[in-house]
Amino acid sequence: MSELGLPSTDLARWADPLVGDVIQSCYRGLNEDHRDVQFLVRCQGMLWRALIMGTGSVSTFHREVIRTAVRLGLGENQIEDVNRQVITELMLVITSRYARSPRHAAELCVQVAQAYRRLAEVSQAQHV
Repeated sequence: MSELGLPSTDLARWADPLVGDVIQSCYRGLNEDHRDVQFLVRCQGMLWRALIMGTGSVSTFHREVIRTAVRLGLGENQIEDVNRQVITELMLVITSRYARSPRHAAELCVQVAQAYRRLAEVSQAQHV
């Protein structure tokens, strides 16, 4: 977070391609040429971009991810596993990349944790 409490553009800049790579690798076992798989990867990437930046329609992206996953025969648990892998990778990169700046690392970890909390809230609200 910046001093104004806004999401860090530094995190958004380098996290976007990292998140995309993690998501893509998680679905590598599926038919990559399949349009639904490509759409799922894009939607889940946009979901994470919206979560990290605190902008965009998180609930719309989440709904599309779930809808597309169901169409592909994937369960919500598989989607949650991918999201956990995204969080794990982000935290690992933050702790190694910002090892010499613990305060900055902590701020970024808080931002990622808040994004994950927003994801949980959206997920829970859509199950009601």
